Amino acid sequence: MRQVKNLLCLLLCCAALSYLPAALAQQDAHAILDQIRAAQGQLNEDLTGQLRLADGTVIPFRLRLRGAQVTYEFDNPRESLTLDLGETGSQLRDETQAGSQRLTGSRLLQPVRNSDLTYEDLSLRFIYWRRATVEGEQPVKTVSCWIILVQPPGGSESQYGSVRLWVQKDGGALMRAEGFNRQGQLIKRFELISGQRIGGKWWLKQMRIEQLDPQTRRIISRTYLEINAPS
Repeated sequence: MRQVKNLLCLLLCCAALSYLPAALAQQDAHAILDQIRAAQGQLNEDLTGQLRLADGTVIPFRLRLRGAQVTYEFDNPRESLTLDLGETGSQLRDETQAGSQRLTGSRLLQPVRNSDLTYEDLSLRFIYWRRATVEGEQPVKTVSCWIILVQPPGGSESQYGSVRLWVQKDGGALMRAEGFNRQGQLIKRFELISGQRIGGKWWLKQMRIEQLDPQTRRIISRTYLEINAPS
């Protein structure tokens, strides 16, 4: 009987030890994702920028940074996209001449101004997905980064089955992201090309967004998101 008890204790200890690393990795992943949200909310600036499409079209916009609230303003036709980054989730509102609405469901999957950037991408809602694990670490452009894999909640409407993120260790900047479909095939890639200092804080200057053929992984379209330095 004593041997049986000892065996049970040993099995319980092994189970506990095998569970702890996974639990810690899960906690670390969410803490790292929180850094992205914190980094996004550190500026109060009025800036300008543009989307550069694959066909050469340039779409200018105005950018208002107010802490955890980010607003993109477009003209022709007029459209204002306001992103609120909360503690547990994000909300993206679209204001046009027809009125104002919160973007949800299939509306989030539509492209912004015919670019490779969707409203879902702009909402950053994937940084709030609870299914998140630390996969390791890897430098991006000599910057030390954590690699985090996130997956959407079951039954949610998303263009992605998973997203892999490269997050700067010191600062929480999103350096790179790869989006995969439900079959695990790469369909979109985000790459930070250059950054800049604005208001004493680090902020992106140019990001490349690429859509890929899931079968061949060849690039089929490309958009640049660019933020101009304050005048």
